[in-house]
Amino acid sequence: MPSSRLTALVITTVVALPVYAQDTASSKPTASSTPPAAEPQVKVDGFLQLWYVDGHTITNAHDSYRVRRAFVRVDGSISPRVHWRVSIDAAKALSLTKSSTVVGDSTVLSDASVDERSRMLQDAAISITVAPTLRFDVGQQLIPLSYEGVALTTKVETVQRTMFIEERARGGTLGDIRDVGATAIGSLVNDYVTYQVGLFNDMGDSQNQVDANDQKATIGRVVVRVPGLSALQLGGSGGFEGATKVTDRRERAGGEGQFRTGWLTLRSEVMGARDGNTRRLGYYGLGAIRPRPDVELVGRWDYWDPDLHNESGPTTVAERQITAGGSYFIETAATRLSANFVRSFFPSRQLSPTSELLLGLHVVW
Repeated sequence: MPSSRLTALVITTVVALPVYAQDTASSKPTASSTPPAAEPQVKVDGFLQLWYVDGHTITNAHDSYRVRRAFVRVDGSISPRVHWRVSIDAAKALSLTKSSTVVGDSTVLSDASVDERSRMLQDAAISITVAPTLRFDVGQQLIPLSYEGVALTTKVETVQRTMFIEERARGGTLGDIRDVGATAIGSLVNDYVTYQVGLFNDMGDSQNQVDANDQKATIGRVVVRVPGLSALQLGGSGGFEGATKVTDRRERAGGEGQFRTGWLTLRSEVMGARDGNTRRLGYYGLGAIRPRPDVELVGRWDYWDPDLHNESGPTTVAERQITAGGSYFIETAATRLSANFVRSFFPSRQLSPTSELLLGLHVVW
């Protein structure tokens, strides 16, 4: 072999060996190598509620189709102990907050602005787990009031929630409402006791905005499960927001009890409230049976008084409701068709009884 070829072969071998060794080493794990960081995980879910309402009531003037909720939630993990979530309800319609003044002998509109609570943004919070049985949620979130106030929509057997939540136009804001704050969520005694307690700007008045005063609302809920009787749970919730003026003071207090098995649900709640000088009271009893996995029959007796000391008009009169109906689950619990017949009575007899038929299509993904 000519000397020039021999020289080239030696040089090529000397250069190639370190490169081969490097490639081989990089392809095999070593004790000092660290696994790559996990990619952040993001999940999208939500639910869609479509209603048909037949019947004229205090808060429903016409027969109508309605997109009740179009809820989309995105949540993800920043690390094993830090999670985030953001959700919107695209079905919400903007409403106005109006103020008036007296000019001469007339009352005139003095100002109007968008009610921030009617904007689409719902949840915007970060969860930090500090122990296996304790985490903190910071941001905009549901305030922990009542069972139906924090329950997933799939866990509510009727088309509408109880009146002390649904009757927003008549003071029914005692659950299923959001505010900005920080909440501790945890459990005790082998998970037989679970709790949520938080400090919020308000009782749901400052959703999507800053606090309008220096006072903060303390709100909490505790649930106890009976050892040896897993179907039974008892609980209570409440809140307090002090103020320099009695008219600005807010109080909430309520109790709940539920017995649930694979085929039967029995539940009752009571919730009282004080908003300034106005006192409110609502309670209900509910029973549901599931003769088949895809069929649920439900009945509920419901009472709501938006002002215990005033029966002067539609916004203040007490109301009793009887609801009867059922749901058919299509393939899974994620999709259901529901029909409820609702009959309303007014103890003061200022208004005539009303009837309403609610048809709902509910899809969860």
